[in-house]
Amino acid sequence: MQSIKRLFLYPGQLVVTQDALEITTILGSCVSVCLFDSIRHIAGINHFLLPLSYPGKTDIEKYGDTSMEFMLNKMLKMGSNQKDIDAKVFGGGEILTYQNSNFNIGKKNIEVALDFISDQEIRVISKMIGGIEGRKIIFNTFTGTVEHRYLTSK
Repeated sequence: MQSIKRLFLYPGQLVVTQDALEITTILGSCVSVCLFDSIRHIAGINHFLLPLSYPGKTDIEKYGDTSMEFMLNKMLKMGSNQKDIDAKVFGGGEILTYQNSNFNIGKKNIEVALDFISDQEIRVISKMIGGIEGRKIIFNTFTGTVEHRYLTSK
């Protein structure tokens, strides 16, 4: 049996594929959304840093609003049917504590991801979001499974 190819997804990147991959990423306040079409085995994963882009920004993969839209559109262009896509959402931890809640980027990242998914009528079948710990996820793009581990500061 052939071994599965492994990739590491850095902040501000995304992957959309029909290949069987194990994609690992590490999250703090960033969010990763794993989209999976189990009928066509088309999968997408992003790792965005900030909730909203602004006019003139070209690095769309760093921002939740543009990253989510780009990833979904890429899956649809590859032949996915939106009604067959499920979502799993991870991250958005409050790793750094601030006196002013306006700085809670993790919470804003979660809101952008969940709002987009809801607006697109995509099912969220699992989520591990918020909290105060970082996490590591490993997304299998062939099966749609995601392995999730908390990272401790010990």
